[in-house]
This record gives sequence, C-alpha cells and structure tokens, in this order.
Amino acid sequence: MTMKKTVTLLLGLWLSLQAAAQKNENIFIRLGVNAGGSMLFHNTHFYATNLQEVYKFVSISHKDKGGYSWEEFEKDYGLRSRYAQPRYGLNAYFAHRLFPVFGNVEFMSSPSSYQKMSVALTLGLGKDFRPFDSDYFFSAHGGFKRVFRDWGWGAETITYSTNAEARQYLKTFYNPDYPLGVQSGNLLALRVGVGRVVGPAERAAIGLEGFYEVDLTNETVRQARMTNAGVNVYFRFDLVHTSF
Repeated sequence: MTMKKTVTLLLGLWLSLQAAAQKNENIFIRLGVNAGGSMLFHNTHFYATNLQEVYKFVSISHKDKGGYSWEEFEKDYGLRSRYAQPRYGLNAYFAHRLFPVFGNVEFMSSPSSYQKMSVALTLGLGKDFRPFDSDYFFSAHGGFKRVFRDWGWGAETITYSTNAEARQYLKTFYNPDYPLGVQSGNLLALRVGVGRVVGPAERAAIGLEGFYEVDLTNETVRQARMTNAGVNVYFRFDLVHTSF
C-alpha cells in the first residue's frame, strides 16, 4: 500500500469516527503524542536473505587463507536477531464510554528504524480504570493490530542487525527492495500502563505504558518477525467529549 493510499484510508476513517463521535456522547476520540523505545525480535534467517551475496563477495578474499565460513561471517559482522530503537509518533485512540471496545490508529516510527515511519490500526478490548478517587488511572488493552506498512522494515532491519563498524559501511551500499518480504503484518498487541489526569477540565493526561506485540503473520508470507516490546511515555488529550 502506497503512502498516498494509506493516508487517504486513515483520513477517511478519522473523519467518519469524528462524525460518529459528534452524534454520540458515549464515543470519544483522544489524540496522543508518544516517545519511548522498543526492542525488535525479528529472528531473521540471514542465510536465506540476499545478505548471502555480501558473504560470498567477502569470502573471495579468503580463498587462499583456508576459506571463510558463514559462521565466521556472522561473528565478524555481529549479526544479531534483536536490537533496540527509539520510538516516537502520534496516535488517535477512539473508544466507547460504556463498552470496553477501542480502536487505535498509529503513525509511529518503525521498530526497525527510528528514521522511517509505520502506519497501523489496532482493534480490540480494553479500558482505562480509576479505582480510587484521585487523578491517577490504570489502563489495559489488547487486540488485533494491522500494520498497513512499515517503511523501515527490510534493508534497515538487516543493517541495524550488524555491529556498529559493519553498519557504517553496509548502509552506504546495501539497499535492496524488500529483502525480508512484505512490509505489512498482523500482530497481537497488548498494552498496560498508568497515567495521571492533568488540568481542571480533565481533558488531558500524561502517562507511561508498556507494550508487547507478537507477529502473527504466516511465515510462508514473511519469515522474519515484527515482534517487539517496549515502553512509551505519552501526553494525550480529548478531541471529542471528555473521557478521563
């Protein structure tokens, strides 16, 4: 899905939800600004990617030195199946005041590369809870997450999976199209957090949440995983109706 189609789809969804919220006081929409970090557990089978071509090229210089195994290549270039990245971006959360159902549209930096963005929609069950007569609340949400496109998935995933020295050189020439397959996916998304309502009107909040997202995409479609986990600090405020 192209950026233009993705933006058009999400804009249409946004306008529809806003119109519905205006007509029903039990539906609210919340906009959030987020910053944090996450660990990507991609578990890529590197030998099955075109990184093998880089290995073959490097191994030429070792012909007269007893050869150069793939295991040595992995060690020298520090290949790893997980790494961390900073995260930032925006989200639009919509929910029903009476029923524990929600939707969440995300425009966040990619878990593969903080320099690229990803667009996703989560639908599921969850709610904010204020068990005490205070400004603090707790939240728990879980659901199905559809990543429409992750522009950081692919070449950047492999590049960031090498050690710092190798990365500096690899990123200057390694940029194949879709080396890990499709840039979309289906995930199970879980989030828990704590926040504090701010302002006399109680239309805004700051908070901290932890998240864990498991890639459910069939491995025949894409072997490498988009599974990730992390923490997120946020500032969120209601656009339609008061929800906190």
